[in-house]
Amino acid sequence: MSVSSLRLSITGGRGRLASLIADHFRAPHYKVTLFSRTPGPNFTPLDALLEPTVLARSDVILHLAWSSLPATSEKNPGIEDRYDLPWLERLLAAQADCPADRRPHLVFFSTGGAVYGNAPGRPNHEDDPCQPIGRYGRAKLAAEQLIQAGAERHDLASTILRISNPYGYPVPMARAQGLIPHALRFATEGQPLTLWGDGSARKDFLYYTDFLAALDPVIHQRTRGVFNLAAGESHSVREIIALVEKHTERTMTTQPAAAPAWDVQDSRLDRRRLSAATGWEPQVSLDEGIRRSATGFMNH
Repeated sequence: MSVSSLRLSITGGRGRLASLIADHFRAPHYKVTLFSRTPGPNFTPLDALLEPTVLARSDVILHLAWSSLPATSEKNPGIEDRYDLPWLERLLAAQADCPADRRPHLVFFSTGGAVYGNAPGRPNHEDDPCQPIGRYGRAKLAAEQLIQAGAERHDLASTILRISNPYGYPVPMARAQGLIPHALRFATEGQPLTLWGDGSARKDFLYYTDFLAALDPVIHQRTRGVFNLAAGESHSVREIIALVEKHTERTMTTQPAAAPAWDVQDSRLDRRRLSAATGWEPQVSLDEGIRRSATGFMNH
């Protein structure tokens, strides 16, 4: 299939990642349709994607629609069971009902840290047992299991991407996720950053251009399987704060708070399987990524 003919359907279309992906895969080489539970200009109703004629016009479905974040999942127990998992089952059934030569490739965006739980003293690779400690991670794992069962039963082309923490783009102030953009905002505004625990928690952070670049070969090669999409190195919250201070030339203040029981304290991800399958390699170091992000904040 030529690149010029690829038709991409992106769910969760009003989300920031969906917007970045849509901008990355722009015309004339792609036809991108954004689907949202809240339809409107430029946003097609999410349920329309379940219609056979609409689904058959998709070469790739990039499934980002999800009702929760790690924090909001804990505040709304079972929200994914009510909305996300039943809808995913309907999508998989519709995909299976398509003629075999017209079934779209499903790319599901899972979570790297939350689905594994705390690392076992080394980076997690995709064959490790998943031991999520929060509701969000358990729900994403349940979604993965639905996709894998559908792929085995109906030979559906599917890819599960366990993404780490993409950064380098604006996020809403009220969004309960995104350490780096929130730290940059508080540093530039001179506000204290709420610090969960003692700052020793470690996460994997992936600059957004590297995140987007990884999607190219996955889509073009219809790469199947489960993959960690990550930088492949982890850094502590204290390291993040130090880099934010370095590149904003501001001293940050923090206010302590207990780390939530669901927050993974040691997230480490092995990215070698995705690199071996696609040739993708991240290009932007954490230091450079925070420098670029800080420049954007300071010039905003």
